[in-house]
Amino acid sequence: MVSDLKWSDWHEAAITSEANETACDHLLKHYRQGRQQEDLCFGLWTPSNGAERETAIVRDILLPRNGERHLHGNVSFEPNYLSRATRAAIRSGQGLVFMHSHPSSGWQDMSVPDIRAERDRISDTARATGKPLVGMTLGIDGHWSARVWRERARGKTKVISKKVRVLERSRLVIWERPKSKGPSRQKQRRTIDTWGEEKQRRLEELRIGIVGLGSVGSIVAEGLARTGIRELLLIDHDIVEMHNLDRLLNANSRDVGRMKTDVAEKSARKASTADNIRIINCRRKIHDAAAYAAARDCDILVSCVDSPSARDILNRIAYRDAIPVVDGGVEVRKGPRGGNMNAARWKAHVVTPYSECLRCKGQYTSSDVIMELDGSLQNPSYIKGSKPKPSSGENVFCLSLSAASEMLNLTLRLLIAEPWWPSLEGVERNLVTGRTQNRSSACHENCTINKESWVGDLGKQIDYLTSCGFNSRFRFLSRVKNLFRSLIK
Repeated sequence: MVSDLKWSDWHEAAITSEANETACDHLLKHYRQGRQQEDLCFGLWTPSNGAERETAIVRDILLPRNGERHLHGNVSFEPNYLSRATRAAIRSGQGLVFMHSHPSSGWQDMSVPDIRAERDRISDTARATGKPLVGMTLGIDGHWSARVWRERARGKTKVISKKVRVLERSRLVIWERPKSKGPSRQKQRRTIDTWGEEKQRRLEELRIGIVGLGSVGSIVAEGLARTGIRELLLIDHDIVEMHNLDRLLNANSRDVGRMKTDVAEKSARKASTADNIRIINCRRKIHDAAAYAAARDCDILVSCVDSPSARDILNRIAYRDAIPVVDGGVEVRKGPRGGNMNAARWKAHVVTPYSECLRCKGQYTSSDVIMELDGSLQNPSYIKGSKPKPSSGENVFCLSLSAASEMLNLTLRLLIAEPWWPSLEGVERNLVTGRTQNRSSACHENCTINKESWVGDLGKQIDYLTSCGFNSRFRFLSRVKNLFRSLIK
């Protein structure tokens, strides 16, 4: 059981599709029958902590049994229901969630009786779990609101959640606190005309992380900035080299030796259509504990990496922390004679606890990870069949552009998709044959990644995360070495 949690004022709740359906069916049953009757239930939550954000992942709903709650316009519960839910939370190492419904739509504020019930009746008992009480209220339109109760020197304090995320099979539903209308959106007029003001506002509230700012990642960063995303996390430890310039968007010879994230940040700020974009520049590998924690603060992660271990980390985040990962890339094959290209394909896919994981998709193997970590696996290459083996990341800009476009579309689709849209987990396109394939599958029966779905901080520690980044001297020497190598090529 995790009890030594660090608590911040950035709190959110995430709820599984199954838990959301069960809770809504129970809490809104009477309203759907035309009766003005509130209802309640308890649930369990698992912590998922990033660098700044703490998330309560709700995956288990404990519906009331006969005699455990009473309906009288309002609703009340018996002490034995609270005791049963608390014991279940303690046994599973989770925290306690109290849920109830309101007869209005949108984000719900709390009435005085609501506050007294959570603060004075439930939160003290919930402390037996080693975690604070999370309260959630459901409007008649299915809109969730949430808060967490802190124990502080001045007493119990209610911290309002910034948003509630509901992850479904093919989309991510965001419920957020209402905000005042922003200034004129002339720069985003065509974007808003396409999918509407409400979806654009939800897109703007996201924090999207891009891991790998090479040929594909640099295009993704600019595309998201032009779409109006207000918070971007950029993760990459590499510098711009001379051989990157034919593929790296917005980079030129003056940028050789600069960090790729610095080039991408400058370009994204220029391209942004948001009123005030925030860019978090993380000049580290995703293997670094600080970068890993920052990634867990995101609502969506875009994986533009070719390292097996990096994909393994992102795969685990997608399943454990229920943060959708949009992964993709390009593969080029050359013929044995003349070095001509005889195959080229690009693909993109969404990874969530409801989809096939990256390892089962064949994007990497456990052996690849072990070989990479012990140094026996050379840097991966996009181009197969060439002699001698080229340096990693060889590609051409048009193929990077195609892969980035697929990944951007899948990223945005998570937020703008309507419930009736068909599920789309992955797309693969072949330049030579012209064939397009939509891919959808499930993990192997014994997949260990799949078995860790929604576990958050309760998951097994990733052994090869480093505790700190490179020290400044080593970073400086590495940059000098890489710059020298790029200049003599």
